[in-house]
Amino acid sequence: MFFEIINEYFFINGIIAILIVSLVTGSLGSFMIWKNLSYLGDSISHSSILGVALAVLLDISISSGILCISIIFALLLSYSINRIYSIDTVLNIVTNVIMSLGMILLSFFPAASNNIIHSLFGDVLMLTSKDLIIMALVALVIIILIIYRWKYWLIISISNDLSASEGVNIGFIKLEFLVILSVFIAFAAQLVGILLITAFLVIPAATARLVSKTPLQMIIISTIISIFSGIIGLLLSERFDIFPGPLIIMVSFVLLLFMYCVNRFTS
Repeated sequence: MFFEIINEYFFINGIIAILIVSLVTGSLGSFMIWKNLSYLGDSISHSSILGVALAVLLDISISSGILCISIIFALLLSYSINRIYSIDTVLNIVTNVIMSLGMILLSFFPAASNNIIHSLFGDVLMLTSKDLIIMALVALVIIILIIYRWKYWLIISISNDLSASEGVNIGFIKLEFLVILSVFIAFAAQLVGILLITAFLVIPAATARLVSKTPLQMIIISTIISIFSGIIGLLLSERFDIFPGPLIIMVSFVLLLFMYCVNRFTS
């Protein structure tokens, strides 16, 4: 039974997608934990519902629609933060307005309900070879950017004052991160869905933080946890015929609880 599953074409594509996405989640998720930015990821991913609606309306790929809306949202967010209202107020207003607009548009396309469900919860088994190639190219570009800008990301993670003394443009770094996060969400949402993609970023990083001693160690452990959770979630999905996204997140959460208990009892 097990070997029959792993030999399936769609399952192999799913494994490849998990490996590709996990190479990015380790660093992005860790940075979100260090700077307490998980709420930004949630806001961007939830606002992507409008991107799904526009993709259906314009008859373009879901990833393209999500990408456009996510980047526009990130730019608006970067401009608006602390200019008029506090960040939580801005996020609450903008996110819910964009989500509402997306839901209103989607209500006019009942025939697209299947695409909507796949976008919300993901379906890694629907990925094609073309999707994997695009996903791999996006991941490669993001990894190169992270390596190139890692020094500045690390400094801003330690202290804003240290960043200012080093001449780092904090506003630009945050904008840069938001844009990279938006691009990642647009292409990785196929794995676990736009509603759960932030959890796939944050939970492995939160688990890794319990056992890691250095930033690099945290990224590596987080990546390993993402890969493990993804593969186990995929196997469970095949076994019980359930969307893989929620199962992947639940496996990640169980690992987090386990490591927390181990860490609590051993310290």
